[in-house]
Amino acid sequence: MSPEEREKEYRRMQSVFKKDSRIKECFHHNKEECEGKIKQSHSIQRNGRLSIIEGEVNGNQSIYTFTSFKSSPERMLQSLVPIGKKEASTFFGFCDYHDTNLFSPIENFEFDDSDEHLFLHSYRSFAHSYHRKQEEVNIYSNPESDFIKTLPPQFVDTFIEGLQMGVNDVKPHKESLDKALDNKEYDYLEYLVYEKDGLYPFAVSSGMSPRVSYSGKPMNNHVDETLPWSMPLITFLPDKAKTFVIIAAFPDDKNAVNLLDELYELNDYQLERAITSLIIANCENTFFSPKVWRKMSDKQKRELLNEFEINTNGMQYRDKFFHSRFNFFSDFFEISNL
Repeated sequence: MSPEEREKEYRRMQSVFKKDSRIKECFHHNKEECEGKIKQSHSIQRNGRLSIIEGEVNGNQSIYTFTSFKSSPERMLQSLVPIGKKEASTFFGFCDYHDTNLFSPIENFEFDDSDEHLFLHSYRSFAHSYHRKQEEVNIYSNPESDFIKTLPPQFVDTFIEGLQMGVNDVKPHKESLDKALDNKEYDYLEYLVYEKDGLYPFAVSSGMSPRVSYSGKPMNNHVDETLPWSMPLITFLPDKAKTFVIIAAFPDDKNAVNLLDELYELNDYQLERAITSLIIANCENTFFSPKVWRKMSDKQKRELLNEFEINTNGMQYRDKFFHSRFNFFSDFFEISNL
């Protein structure tokens, strides 16, 4: 198969995956309140955060993400393909009413570091990741999907078992979030908040499933159903003059709480490197400015793609914390220097 044919087939399979996995369902537990259609909700604010980091690529306003790429015979991730902010971070996860009203405090007002803001950002990160897990279970359970037909049956069986374990383990977390939301207990989650002056043009909204903590303590084993799934949440928020990161943990998720405790002990530089490493190793729902990509040398671009690809394969860093060579908070990435 030629590179062109391989690329065309990959695009086709990508389209099939999206179509066959798609679930349209409001994440909010009070379905009686639902109004309007299930819309393409943004897990990252489209006209705020994404507008801040978008830039011109080939005459169009675009952003980059690790999941939009071109392949080659030698590499799965050969280069990145820009996308528009309209399609970035979207999922069919909320009805029109809940998408508009529930997130109004963080959509229409500046970030204020209140428990309500921290909770709503973390709630939305959880909703996006939970929805994605459900969609993956949906497609891997469908033997008629053209995408599934391309995979070895033993791989599908093993993969869906791990996915289903993950969904089952985090269902109680959803119920806890629902209760906290009803009671306005916005301090229910444990939070680590890092704030830095300057605009660092990255945006992330995601659940994470690290295999180990910063110190190397086991957190997740994706094939052992006796070990509970640990799912810390991360939100990376670029603002006009500041950048904020929220890492949240469920209070009964001991492994995630331990990760937060370990991160609290780090100095600012170490924490920045750790946050960058966690994002590259765990977060597909990551976006960054074309200005970042243009400034990076070909060698740096290759290193970044290699880091993401290595962690996607999930083999090398089963027993140790992944340490990236990059720091998304370095002067190199600050917007005034791009």
